[in-house]
Parts: sequence; structure tokens; C-alpha cells
Amino acid sequence: MGIDRTDRREELAPLYRRLPYGPKRIRREEVARIQRARLYGAMIESVHQRGYRATTVAHVIALAGVSRRAFYEQFPNKERCFLATYDIVVARERKRVIEAWKRERGWTNRLHAACKTLLDDVATDPKGPRLVLIEALGVGAGARERMHLAGATFERLLAAVFQMEPRGAGLPTLGSRAIVGGVRQVVFIRTLEGRQSELYALTDEVLDWIESYRWPAAARLGSGAVSQGSRRLPTARAAFLQGEGSRSRALGSLVDLTLDEGYAPLSDPQIAQFAGISTEVFHQHFSDKENCFLAVLDEFVREALCSAREPFEEAPSWAQAVDGAMRAFVAHLVAHQALLRIAFIDLFEVGPGIIGRLTRSIEAFTEFLVEAGPSPRRGPILAREAVTGAIWAVIATCVAGDRLSRLPCLVDQLTFIVLAPYIGPKAAVEAIQAAAARPRAG
Repeated sequence: MGIDRTDRREELAPLYRRLPYGPKRIRREEVARIQRARLYGAMIESVHQRGYRATTVAHVIALAGVSRRAFYEQFPNKERCFLATYDIVVARERKRVIEAWKRERGWTNRLHAACKTLLDDVATDPKGPRLVLIEALGVGAGARERMHLAGATFERLLAAVFQMEPRGAGLPTLGSRAIVGGVRQVVFIRTLEGRQSELYALTDEVLDWIESYRWPAAARLGSGAVSQGSRRLPTARAAFLQGEGSRSRALGSLVDLTLDEGYAPLSDPQIAQFAGISTEVFHQHFSDKENCFLAVLDEFVREALCSAREPFEEAPSWAQAVDGAMRAFVAHLVAHQALLRIAFIDLFEVGPGIIGRLTRSIEAFTEFLVEAGPSPRRGPILAREAVTGAIWAVIATCVAGDRLSRLPCLVDQLTFIVLAPYIGPKAAVEAIQAAAARPRAG
């Protein structure tokens, strides 16, 4: 079949030495522990070489130097092995960050060491981080849950760190979640694009960006908006789904079927039939169901941006424009909860096609906001992408936790996340308070 056997043998050469036999053989429990560790390493290496989808159990056991039987004694399938590997990569990095913190004296030195360890580890050996940050995106619901759990783990760690801060200048309500999401985005972009070596030089830049959120008054933002924000907002069907043309019907068909049955089992003919069009007509608009799904995401983002444009342009200052646009953007998201779920949850079922598109729903919005603003005062090299990751993390957590009614209560905090690196935390709080004092339409 044209397979180069020599290349195949070289590619699948075991990464580890054979375990000893005879008088020096080790206990069965120790063998199982070693085999499990080797399978983790083999999964990381195989995914690095060919990606998760192309990786097979045969690849993993060949690289690990263990039998197929040994694999299935440890894991029921490839996905479970992958998810266990994901967990071990995250746990090891958490341990290394904590150890770096403990080695230093003084809170500032400790924070610097912990941050530098995290960034340097990714730059030095990106294979494990790539599995966690990039390859996991195409695995499905299990990986999505792992991503949120890993985020929560580092959020708790960061919150504990800032509770130890001697001056008591901690983080605002969403600070830990925003910072973890922002740093994740900074690392994700550079790992995805093969620029991870840049992370060696970004420790001070990341800490500078984090510093912009340390302002006591920020913790009180939005405290008076709970009753208003918790009201049930009316839901609506997006405008791009209301057309009578075959393209709109196909988009609507994919949305409805995804919500009812899930994305994974859908086929192009099924989507076309539900839309009342032929498969040929469907393919005139979209190459496949993945292309159709991504078109839904693009249309959703476009309409959300349109909803934010008018309040942004009418505001008397850039800071208050950001406040008005954020309010309109969040209201649009909550009014289209089905699409919000597709953009933040069902997206994980698409597979490798979402790599690079995960934060698409927020990236365009962030760019829209900051293009008209001043240059960032804190963390200028990475402020825009970090803010994108921060906002995505906050909204994604609300969606995943089925707490959409809480989103309007978080507008002030989300606005602060955008403004603080650009104009400073004090000016950001004052601008949000000034915007709250302005009469609003409706």
C-alpha cells in the first residue's frame, strides 16, 4: 500500500528501555506504575507527532514499549488514556509552580518565581502543554470538563497567593478567573503558533498586566446590579436564522439539530433534509457540517458586534463607550442562549476545526473595543490577547455552570477587565461609576 516500513519502525521505536526480567525483576505493582507513567509519556509524544485524532492505541503502546494487554489493564480506551495524561500534566505543573513559590523569600519574589516557572516550562518543553491547551480542544466533552477543572485549580491557587499579599491589595471578584484565562490565552497563542520561546521573556509583562487589576474599589463594582441583572431577559431567534433562503435554513437546521441531538452524530444529508433542501444545495453553501457550524459562530459574533456598535459610538468617552458596548454585548448573548451554548459548549464537539477558533466569539469584540482606545499602560505586549482570554473565561464559566442569569450582574467587572490595563484601575473604576450615573435608554 505504499507504506515505508523503515520510517514506520523508526517512528514507533520505544521511548523507554525494556523492564528487567529474571532475578532482578520488579514487583507487579511497581511494573503497573511504571507502565502507566510510560503510557503518559507515549501519549504526549504520539499526540505531538501526529495529533490526537491520528493517534491510535497501537502508536501509544509502541512508543511506551508495553503490550496491548498492559494498556487495557490501565485504560479502557484511547480517550481515557488521553484524559489521564491531561490530568497528570496539569498536576505536575501545579506542583512545580508551588515548589518555585516555596523556594523564594518575600511575596513579590515568590510570585515572580511561580510565574516564571510556569512560562519557562512551556517554553522549554511544550509537548505536554500543547496536549493540554491545543490537542484537547478536539476531544469533546471530557476534555472541556477537564479544561474548566484545570482552570478552577489554578484560580484557587492564585486566589490563595493574593490572600497572602502583605499590603492586602487583593484581586476583584472575578480577578483570579480573569487572570488564569488571560495567561492561558497568552500561552495558548504562542504554543499554537510555535512561538513558545517568547514566553521566556514575558514574566515581567504578565505580572505587569496582573498588577493592573489590583484595586480595592474594584471588588465593589456591580454590587448594586444584582437585582436588575438577575431578571429573566427575553430570548430571541437570531436575525441570521430568520431568512427564507437555503443558507439561512441550513444554518437554522444545524442549530436546532445540535441543540436537540448534539453535534457529533449529525450528517450533512440529515442537516439538509431538516432544512428542506437537497444535500447538493447544502454543499453549495458549505463544504461540510463543520464549515456550517463555524459559519453559525461567525454570524453570531457579527450580530453581537452590531448590537454593541451603537452604544459604543454614542458614548462621550472611550471608557464609557466600553461600558455601554459591554452592556449591549452581554444582553445580546443572554438573549440568544441557544447560540451562546453552541459557541461555548457544543463547539468542543467539532474536533480539530475549533483549534484557533475557541475564543473567536470574544476576540472580535475585544479588537473592536481596543482599536479606538489608548495604548495599554500595563502589559502592552500582551494586553489585548490577555483581556480576550479573561473575558472568555468568565463568560464560558457562566455558560458551563448554567448561570446565564448571572451574566448581566457581571458587566461592571467585565468592563473593568477591559479598561484597567489601558487606563489604570482607579480611572477604570471611576469611568464605570460615571457610566452608571448616566441615564440609559429604555
